[in-house]
Amino acid sequence: METEVVDAKRLRFFKPFHALSDKQLDYISVNTQVLNLPKGKVILELNSDSKDKFLLLEGRLKLTAFDDSEMVLEAGTERARSPVAQLRPSRYKVTTEAPSKILVLKEDFMDTAIEQSETSAYSINETQLDEEHEEDRVLYELILELQKGNFILPSMPSIATRIREVVADENSSAVDIANVILTDPAIAAKVIKAANSALYQRRKKAEDLKTAVVSLGTKTTVQLVTAFTLKEIFTSKNPILTKHMCMLWEHSIEIAAISFVLAKITPGFNAEHALLAGLIHDIGVVAILNKAVDHPLIMDSEEHLDKVIKKMHSQVGSSILSRWDFSEDFIEVTEETENWMRDYNDRPDLVDIVNMAHLHSYIGTPRQREVPIIDQTPAFHKLALGQLTPRLSIKVLEKAKEKIAQTKALLHL
Repeated sequence: METEVVDAKRLRFFKPFHALSDKQLDYISVNTQVLNLPKGKVILELNSDSKDKFLLLEGRLKLTAFDDSEMVLEAGTERARSPVAQLRPSRYKVTTEAPSKILVLKEDFMDTAIEQSETSAYSINETQLDEEHEEDRVLYELILELQKGNFILPSMPSIATRIREVVADENSSAVDIANVILTDPAIAAKVIKAANSALYQRRKKAEDLKTAVVSLGTKTTVQLVTAFTLKEIFTSKNPILTKHMCMLWEHSIEIAAISFVLAKITPGFNAEHALLAGLIHDIGVVAILNKAVDHPLIMDSEEHLDKVIKKMHSQVGSSILSRWDFSEDFIEVTEETENWMRDYNDRPDLVDIVNMAHLHSYIGTPRQREVPIIDQTPAFHKLALGQLTPRLSIKVLEKAKEKIAQTKALLHL
């Protein structure tokens, strides 16, 4: 099994290296390991706790899930920009589908690489920390803290965590789930209201929480409770950031509601799954906004704040959802939203739903001029809307306007 050095310029293709300095990339290129592997080589076992990360430089990998479902990862594609099967324990067995080159990042390697150039990252010194360079300094601090695991990430709301633990127990019942939800009367009221809403069109009205849980089903209940509790994450004690958080929450609700409706009319999707994806697609921005409190120059400059958010929100969002043990498709939403020309395969996925929700939400707004025409994107042709013209697809959502409004009202409770 041969090893070789990877060209530093090639590293910028991969997301973990996007914001690193040239000096950091040079260090990584010289000191990291690249494996040349034959076809059929297992590089990661299912349920592995290995802390190593793997990036595909050349070739193809086969990812096999616990249910024997498979997908193939091609080098050079958008999906290959992220580490392979990055959640731990690993949810996939990863095998080379063809002769491949794999970049291996050992557990503590990134910490060491960043620390080696800490004093000169971004060529910033104490005399340069003015408004012009503040965004670079904040960006560097974010990267360093994120890689070291010192970045303060928001915790999942406690009731959402507890209900997931109860559901994970095979012996749990609707009563057990209801008892957890009852610890938060406001959330309990929302679940009952959701069960009785026109969105679910149940014939028999749910008079109590247990009936509501049974009516909605366990999976839907868990997703709705998680969605209802997320609002507490979008908060800040700083009055300036409160404004940003409110705007971000309103935007997330809009995307969640449209995603919910698009999933309803697209075969193979769970509407509540899509709703939750819409709500969390910008979760990384929440953590960055809270971090900005420590940096007055960033706080006072919308331009600098926007640049830091643009460069870091996907990486921070991915870290948050990994910590919360969300599935790979949710993590991919935080990483790939607004990658309009993304085209992995013929089947639509959660990112396609959320991206289409964005494009539809921009119709009639100034942002519409900054994004592709809807039918020019691969996602449009994968979804059920692809059978229509852009004009007719808009009419589909116009007809669903009431459902979108109902979904938004549910999240606003």
